[in-house]
Amino acid sequence: MSGTGALMTVHVGQCGNQLAQAFWKSMVDEHGINERGQTTHEDDMNDKKDLLFYQADDDHYVPRAVLVDLEPRVINGMMQSPNFSNLFNTDNIFMSDHGGGAGNNWASGYCQGM
Repeated sequence: MSGTGALMTVHVGQCGNQLAQAFWKSMVDEHGINERGQTTHEDDMNDKKDLLFYQADDDHYVPRAVLVDLEPRVINGMMQSPNFSNLFNTDNIFMSDHGGGAGNNWASGYCQGM
């Protein structure tokens, strides 16, 4: 990608990850990328999918995204859905080992996120 920039999206918490689900559904549809990260049509020279996706070693596209949540329900739902189960890089996903969220307690969330 010479001369162009790339964006990284960061989605935090229930709301952020629900927005991520809608956002990335729209982006894969717009750029013609299927649930396995493969393009569904001929590459268009004007399509700037490299701005939001990176091309992995096996030539599939992966969202430039980090997903973070202390309560895993939303992210697990995304990862189990047919649209996203093979799309995201699992190294870019953080869920708390506790799995119960912070319960609107800042100190608990701070400690779980460490």
